[in-house]
Amino acid sequence: MLAKLQRWARTNPLMALALLAVSGILASEWGWLDAHGTGFLVVTTALLAAALITRRAWLALPGCLMVFAFIHSTRTDETFLHPLRLALQQHEGPVQAVLRGSLLPEFDSTADERVHALCTTQQIQLTATGATFSQPASLLVRLPRHTSFPGPGVFELHGTLYQPRSASNPGTFDAQGYALRMGRVASFDVEKLQRMDGGGAVLSCFFLEQAERCRQWISTQLAQDLEDDPQTVAVLRAMALGVSSEADDEVEDAFRDSGTLHVFAVSGLHVGLLGFIVLTVLGMAGMRRDHSLWLVIFVVFAYAFVTGWRPSAARAAFMVAIYLSAALLDRESSLQNSLGAAALLLLATDSHQLFMPGFQLSFGVLWLSTIGAAPLLEFFTPYARLDPFLPPQLASWRQRASSQCRMWFVRTVSVSVAAWLGSLPFILGHFQSVTPVAVIANLVLVPLSSFCLGVTCLSLCAAALHLTGAQVLFNNANWLLARAMIVSSAWFASLPGANFHFHPGLSLARSPAVWRSLEVPHGGAANHLRIGTAHWLFDTGDEAGFRRVLRPYLYSSGVDQVTGVFLSHNDADHIGALTSVLTTFHAPRLYASAQEPGSRDSSRSPLRLLLDQPHPPLLHALQTGESITLSDTAAFKVEAQMLLPTAHLPGESGDDRAMVLLLHLGPWRVLWMSDAGWRAEKALCASAADLQCDVLIRSQHEEDLSPSAEFLLRVRPQLILCGSDARDVQTAQPPDLLHHTTKHHIPLLDTWTAGSVEMQFEADAIRISTTRSGQHLVLKPR
Repeated sequence: MLAKLQRWARTNPLMALALLAVSGILASEWGWLDAHGTGFLVVTTALLAAALITRRAWLALPGCLMVFAFIHSTRTDETFLHPLRLALQQHEGPVQAVLRGSLLPEFDSTADERVHALCTTQQIQLTATGATFSQPASLLVRLPRHTSFPGPGVFELHGTLYQPRSASNPGTFDAQGYALRMGRVASFDVEKLQRMDGGGAVLSCFFLEQAERCRQWISTQLAQDLEDDPQTVAVLRAMALGVSSEADDEVEDAFRDSGTLHVFAVSGLHVGLLGFIVLTVLGMAGMRRDHSLWLVIFVVFAYAFVTGWRPSAARAAFMVAIYLSAALLDRESSLQNSLGAAALLLLATDSHQLFMPGFQLSFGVLWLSTIGAAPLLEFFTPYARLDPFLPPQLASWRQRASSQCRMWFVRTVSVSVAAWLGSLPFILGHFQSVTPVAVIANLVLVPLSSFCLGVTCLSLCAAALHLTGAQVLFNNANWLLARAMIVSSAWFASLPGANFHFHPGLSLARSPAVWRSLEVPHGGAANHLRIGTAHWLFDTGDEAGFRRVLRPYLYSSGVDQVTGVFLSHNDADHIGALTSVLTTFHAPRLYASAQEPGSRDSSRSPLRLLLDQPHPPLLHALQTGESITLSDTAAFKVEAQMLLPTAHLPGESGDDRAMVLLLHLGPWRVLWMSDAGWRAEKALCASAADLQCDVLIRSQHEEDLSPSAEFLLRVRPQLILCGSDARDVQTAQPPDLLHHTTKHHIPLLDTWTAGSVEMQFEADAIRISTTRSGQHLVLKPR
């Protein structure tokens, strides 16, 4: 085994160095290797010098590891440990600041329609404290509304400085971590800007603006004569330019669920296909091979630049360039060495790319495919060849054609299976997703995307030559290919067992029941209760939050099917995602109060829209005092009893009809109040019900200042869990609640500051942990 490893390292030295570089970066990231000391630099220099002087290559191996550990340590200090970031961590919210620096345009489309730019600062001053930071920093700035990019120069900017929010819920996007990995220390909302001088990155601005003009031209030409079908045009733009924000969410979901999302956006596949197309055309035109290779390298880099120098396109451009450069130097091309050289080059310029899923998938999948495809092809080849006892000269044309078709199929399947197996650990680790259908879906979608990219090139060439008729013909052919891709991806995604989600650590959780309260913006709510293999939702949040919060969380938790959903009241912030939940999670059972929907509720409210459908789902109307058994396991029985609302509860607001549930989870009692306010509290206090609970879960009534002292003394919780949003005054926690929890030493967890809260219910304890604040609490029986 050791001898094989040594032979492999001698054959693929650049890939071996790349693996050591990855090891050095991980050692620095995880704190196993301190690369800050002088001694570290001395040892690293000594190893590299010894390798050069003695010509012993093995000495370069630990030297490479230590060099990349040092690079990553320095890169991390520039962002994660930047003095500005450390200062912002001392503030709870945004701070006013004045900064001076140069701007570069950032042309990625944004939902708020404000122009974005990247600012390299020369000086930053915090207005409140007067603290000044002269260490350069890269900031993502948002210009004032209706303000276009002012061009190159050095500017003085006045506005608000803040850090993007870190992930509050498992499985959701970590905006702060992503920004830091991209080298952006903080974000800045500009209120006023003033040009100080005409310097700045003039050349960079020129090239970026020209690339944006080229993108706009390509986008316009691809839509010629296809204006009646904007969704298909959006798919064409996504494949050609990586502009996926225009595409319908359902279309993107179909590509994702069929394991073919890499053909939906600009990726290494597109860059490699473009290089192959250009090389083939130049070869047919009779151009010398060395000239053709130089032109291909230029084209792939130009394409990557025009698409916005997206990491996936940039990585592929470097891979193609390094692979083709071997032929220019009269060397035999080695895919593994080319991958290793590209990885070394990219990690040396930005070691944080290693932690991006795209980087891991691009290099990991291609490398593992290279290793795994050959054994598969060797195994399947005998089934595709001609009969070994039949001389090839005697084979009929049908036999030869059949053999060639079988060989093409075997090669394609071998590569597809190897690529799927190579991607499996990365997809499972990042997205907890498994898509077995991808093995066959890629056999259809990859050839279709290849034809689509080729026709796109023909369409753009016709547009450049002002051949409008030919351009329209090619665009319509492209439309047909794109429609075929959309239909195919949807069909593959709909097959039984096409995709499922799996959380490796879920089976290790031994708690009979686990409750998770998610952090949902703008006063919404979404809660998940796992009881064994059954999954229950208590409110769903709004429709926008479903894609950003609830669905990513459930998928990351390995949830593919929901047993039932309790709907607190007919409020879009609480149950606006109901339709999406029904569609995505196989029509779970629905439970709502018999008072819902209210007689004055809008026809556009979630429950009205649901019940007005031609074939509405069954909605179980709960009466006051009714109980629902969620688990009848003798060791840990779980049931939910509805305490409110009643038909006679006063109040005209939808929040006054909010469902109040008392959940019995084994020996524990949880009171779920949702948005119920002062009137509901008075009704509960006037009743004979036993309200004492271990955990009180509540949201804020839109008008009432609740909860009352009388109610809190009656409930006597050991823990209060609530949700708020610092951007919305109506959701702020009442001062009386803060005073009561402080006076009676009751832990108060707010999902806005603590992040999502997980409670593991066991027979003798409730173990509580928070996502953002990292708190850990244990509740014992009274």
